[in-house]
Order: sequence, then structure tokens, then C-alpha cells
Amino acid sequence: MNTLAINKIGALALIVGPVLALASFLIEPGGILIDPADTTDTLGSITAYVSNPVISRISALMVPLGLLSMLYGLSSIQQAIHDESIGDALSRFGILCMTLATFGWVFVRGLILVITNTEIGTDPDAVLPDTYDVMIGITRISGLAAALGFLSFSLGLSTRDPLGFHKIAALVIAAISVLSLTSLIVGIFAPSQLETMVSIARLCYFPWVIWSAILGIGFLRRGNFPEPPAVTRSE
Repeated sequence: MNTLAINKIGALALIVGPVLALASFLIEPGGILIDPADTTDTLGSITAYVSNPVISRISALMVPLGLLSMLYGLSSIQQAIHDESIGDALSRFGILCMTLATFGWVFVRGLILVITNTEIGTDPDAVLPDTYDVMIGITRISGLAAALGFLSFSLGLSTRDPLGFHKIAALVIAAISVLSLTSLIVGIFAPSQLETMVSIARLCYFPWVIWSAILGIGFLRRGNFPEPPAVTRSE
């Protein structure tokens, strides 16, 4: 398979993957749309999973597929811009962070599948609170890794583009990533503000998905990533 074909597959993965992952996050019980519950409400969140087992399992299966597709697409772009520049270094670090985030979120989906097989009785200790606490811890670390990953990746791409739409979009995504990263850190160190900070961080997912789709569409049309502008030096 030639490079052009591989790049097109990566571009399609970058378009479809983030959208699929976000849609699956949205329908996950206990989240935003179905039986919403605060992340600090252990019993409420587990009840949402157990009360909607089919949707919980569908979401748990689709999220990993979407995240892995997104990671493959971003990795394809990183390979296309490999040139040992500062942009290359930043994008590689971004991929590393997003790989950590992806596997963390995938692991959490596996724990959700375990929780959907739990029967809720009258004793709260019978609903696997320890499992849920582990999920929350991994989710927060994964969120931090994803924010740092998008920050580094977007800064890496911004160093390659001349001033225009794509450079501005990359810098906007970098600013949004800083907001997400800051919100999660504040939430971790100020538990009373956790839910507000988590809500802010979740809102950052939407521009991340839109930007990923824009990158994928451009990558698909060109079949490759444009070379950075040549640097001219005055004598």
C-alpha cells in the first residue's frame, strides 16, 4: 500500500474517530444526556450504568473504537510532518500524551462493562464503589493527558503553517487545551469546584473534535501534509 493510500485511511480515521468517540461519550449513562449524575455521586452514576445496560455497553464498545481511530489519524499526520523540527518534536510529545489518554479511557470502558453486570441492592457497599473510584481517578488523569496532548500537538502544527486559517485554528485549539488543562488541575486541588471544572473541561471536547475533523478533511483532500514555509534570511 502506497503512502497516499495510507494517508487517506488516516485522514478518514481522523474524521470519523473523534465524532464517534464524542457521540458515544454523549450517550453514556450518567454523563450529559442519559440519567446525568455528578462524578462525585458514586451510587447515582453506577445506578445510571446498571439501569441502562444496553446503552452502557454500546457506549463502552464504541468509545475505544472512536478513540483508537482518532489516535491513528493524528499519528498519520505526525508521520507526514516528520522532519526533526520543533514542530515535529511537539507533535510527537502530543501523540505520546494522547496515547496515554486513549488507553486510560479504554481501560475505564472495560470497568464500565464490569459495572453493568452489577445488581444494585439496598447496601451501597454492594455496588462496587471502589471500582467507580478507580474509574474516576483514571478518567481525570486521562483528561489531563488529552489536554496536554492536544496542546502540544496543536502548537507543533502551528509552527509549520504560515499566518492564516490553519495557524489561527491551531493556536485557538492550544488556548482551549490550556483552559481544559487548567480546569482539571483546579478541580483536582479544589474538590468543591470539581463538577464546575469538569463541565468546563468537557466543553473543550467539542472544538477538539471539530478541529480534528478539519485536519482530516484537509489531509484527505491533499493526500499529504503541506511542507512548512521556507525561512529566508537576510544577508
